[in-house]
Amino acid sequence: MDKDKLKGLFKSLLSKKYIANLLVLMAIGVMALIVSSNFFMKDTRTKNIYSDPTENVLVQQNNQPMMEEEVVEHRLKEILQKIQGVGEVEVMVTFEMGTEIIPASNTTKSTDTTEEKDSGGGTRVVASENITETVVVANEGNGHKPLVLKEIKPQVNGVIVVAEGAENIEVKVKLYEAVKTVLQVPGHKVEVYSKK
Repeated sequence: MDKDKLKGLFKSLLSKKYIANLLVLMAIGVMALIVSSNFFMKDTRTKNIYSDPTENVLVQQNNQPMMEEEVVEHRLKEILQKIQGVGEVEVMVTFEMGTEIIPASNTTKSTDTTEEKDSGGGTRVVASENITETVVVANEGNGHKPLVLKEIKPQVNGVIVVAEGAENIEVKVKLYEAVKTVLQVPGHKVEVYSKK
């Protein structure tokens, strides 16, 4: 091969258009790697509890939903442990009753009035009223669920917090105020103790 032809071929390969095409292909390749790694990457961290965004309910590793108390206790424990000066925390919350759910319903009301005459010439008016109430259900992928109008959260009866660092009065006050604020409970329903 002639030296001039080789030089011309090399020059054409290094032209601006060729380099621009090569850079575009490399950028597309890098983006494809990033997207595919995010798509196929599995979360290697092990968690006992995770949040399901579709239901907004904490679920244990065995896929059993947590009770209302457990959800509140878990979330409260998580936030209290992040307060400066606080170590490990244990939380117990008691409620007056469970969550009350008020479903949507269709109500049909019908009234019927009849006038009866007896053999003595008297007239009697009989009125009857019939009310039928049916719960409205919504079709979901796994069946029918009642349409919820309102969900009334249970009232907190009391809270006990046992925490490392609570022997320090400033830390104890922070824990006490945090619990009162988060759960919107009066102070006489909250007790904070230091952990042994």
